[in-house]
Amino acid sequence: MSRPSSTPLLLGAGALGLLVLAAAASSPSTRRTAKKLEEKVEALITDWIPTLLRKTSEHEGQFWSVQANLDGNGVSYGILQWTQKSGSLGRLLREMAAADPVAFGRFFGSSWARLLEVTARASLESVDGAVLWAEPWVSRFTAAGRWPAFQQVQARDAAQSGYMAGAIDIAKLLGVSTERAMVLLYNRTVQQGSAGALGPAKRLIAWYTDDPKRRPAAVNDVLAQYAWMCAAKFRRTSAPERRNYNDDGNIWWSPVPTEWSKLGVGAYNVRRVAVSGVWHAVTGPPSKPWSLYDLIVKRSSDILTDPLLRDAPVDLGVQRAVA
Repeated sequence: MSRPSSTPLLLGAGALGLLVLAAAASSPSTRRTAKKLEEKVEALITDWIPTLLRKTSEHEGQFWSVQANLDGNGVSYGILQWTQKSGSLGRLLREMAAADPVAFGRFFGSSWARLLEVTARASLESVDGAVLWAEPWVSRFTAAGRWPAFQQVQARDAAQSGYMAGAIDIAKLLGVSTERAMVLLYNRTVQQGSAGALGPAKRLIAWYTDDPKRRPAAVNDVLAQYAWMCAAKFRRTSAPERRNYNDDGNIWWSPVPTEWSKLGVGAYNVRRVAVSGVWHAVTGPPSKPWSLYDLIVKRSSDILTDPLLRDAPVDLGVQRAVA
């Protein structure tokens, strides 16, 4: 995924960077000033949202990605995989139609209004005799996702979404606000919902409060403990009382022979280990389910070990600048 062109906050950091480079070729006093300016830029990174969206899309999808009725959610679409069943797809489509109504009609055809009406109700019913995760709708969604105006809508919605607000709330609760932290926290709110991701953070803070010595000094160690708490709810070492994890039945318990090793303080690289008597909550096609525990541990490990993510503080208020 390319960096969203709809993020003007990049211009501020980019302009400062150009000033630093220009000053570096000047006098010693100017270079000292440039060095101080560079340190300020590094201390308060303001271009973290494009990085966050790019890292999220590596797991969720491109602007034009379409998932076909995964877990009974109908169409899942775009960089955040907005879903039909949750109603988030309907909200996104309304914003796309408002941003460029002519293009919206061109991409989605004469039944565009019916498409908006069905998705606004979070219904999975068909439109023009076809469900939205089948043709011709898949091709229409794919083509629309390549239109710059609609990509801008996705980027803006992702930056100003409840997922972002949830990630910021968790960051403030945990006292972590680096670029790496925000990528990890946003990943969790997108996958588990803001409320689902907030619960482990509250439990971790309560655990620290009981014994302040438990809190690691390193921010990334706090993140590792948080990620482990997020994953632990999907793992157990005794047989469950019932097979279904949730009432919908699209997540269920399954015994597993191997798993990714636990994220620990100072140990962010995970490996496959053999286990016995361990159960994971799994989802996906019954013929090839995937573990929610493994997903969280592996993604968190990838984020914590990503050499391109920065560990300097970011400005948690800049999401308001995305337009």
